Amino acid sequence: MGVVLQDSSHGGRTPYEAFTVYLIGAVSVLADQFVKFAIVTILTLGQSRPIVDGLFGLRYVQNFGVAFSMFWGAGGFLLLPAIAISLAIVVYQWRVRRTEPLVVAALGLILGGALGNLIDRATLGYVRDMFDLQWQGRNIFPIFNVADVSVNLGVGLFALQYMLQGRKPAKAPVRADS
Repeated sequence: MGVVLQDSSHGGRTPYEAFTVYLIGAVSVLADQFVKFAIVTILTLGQSRPIVDGLFGLRYVQNFGVAFSMFWGAGGFLLLPAIAISLAIVVYQWRVRRTEPLVVAALGLILGGALGNLIDRATLGYVRDMFDLQWQGRNIFPIFNVADVSVNLGVGLFALQYMLQGRKPAKAPVRADS
């Protein structure tokens, strides 16, 4: 995936890459928390508001599960995966030098998304979701939030980097003739 382990004497990362991962993560968390705060001030639980009639709307729901409401009601147990993912990204970022900007962006987005939902789960016991995709006015996809979008964009960037990396031609072997 375009990653090269570095000499541990340099901490395995460049300051620019570390800063960028954390900056993207922080922006993701702030955007997520801002939208969640805004949604609870304009909508009551279960209330919806159409944005693009019949296609997209806002609906405030409380998700006591994880993605797509799996493991509904698992409570504090759901904090552990988010903490583990966040710590793994921080450790990975410190140990590995990323040579591709897509990997840096992916790490920041996944970190921000994991932390955004972790904040909700740790402080409220549930995650606030609000984006409602519809077809002809009927819900066609689980309701989601900015943190979910961040995680999915990050995973998508990893996949894109993997596909792009596979398309690069292999370097020709260097001859050792004297």
